[in-house]
Amino acid sequence: MFSPVASCSYTAARPQAAQFSARRCGRPAARQRVVVRAATVVPSEYKRVAPVGDRVLVKVDVSEAKSTGGILLPSSAQKKPTQGEITSVGSAKAVKSGEKVVYSKYAGTELKMADTEYVLLKEDDVIGILTSDNIADLKPLGDRILLEAEEATDRSEGGVILTAASKERPTLGTVVAVGSGREDDDGKIIKPNVEAGAKVLYSRYAGTEFTGPDDRAFVVVRESDILATVA
Repeated sequence: MFSPVASCSYTAARPQAAQFSARRCGRPAARQRVVVRAATVVPSEYKRVAPVGDRVLVKVDVSEAKSTGGILLPSSAQKKPTQGEITSVGSAKAVKSGEKVVYSKYAGTELKMADTEYVLLKEDDVIGILTSDNIADLKPLGDRILLEAEEATDRSEGGVILTAASKERPTLGTVVAVGSGREDDDGKIIKPNVEAGAKVLYSRYAGTEFTGPDDRAFVVVRESDILATVA
């Protein structure tokens, strides 16, 4: 099974450093506030949620409870799942009930119904349809494009070995699959200008990253994030 990793990142303050700095200044350390995004619990008397408009209801895959080394993880450390099965659709055109999909992390509204987790999404937040456990087989939707990213270098130009966190993020990749295209104001589908097999440059920090078999790196970007083709 591939491991979804969201492209979005944030910088967290170090509590120890904040407390040390506060003590040096003679001030009490401020308590850090943690914001938890809780799911909306649907009352038990309601048995069905019917999406309105182009929204879809996705039953969320359960998070892995253990690390790779078998260590039990607290709920706060578990990776948030970004894949699941569509259980019902509104007027969405590109997806249907029963399909396995991946979707944008932190998108939509989280629901909990009968102890089962769901997310209510707009169709545009669905990244692609899963046809197997291999992310390389993902069918991207709309104007999205699936790329296999070039491996980041582990040495700087001066020959210094880089840590994983400091490696230069790759912006060169090979097109694996393309979506059907975006819809213009007249409802006409405009196909992407790149095809499978093309080598492209894409915007740094764009899209959603995935790890496939053999730790191969993949990223799904919008066509507008493709800067150029190279040959």
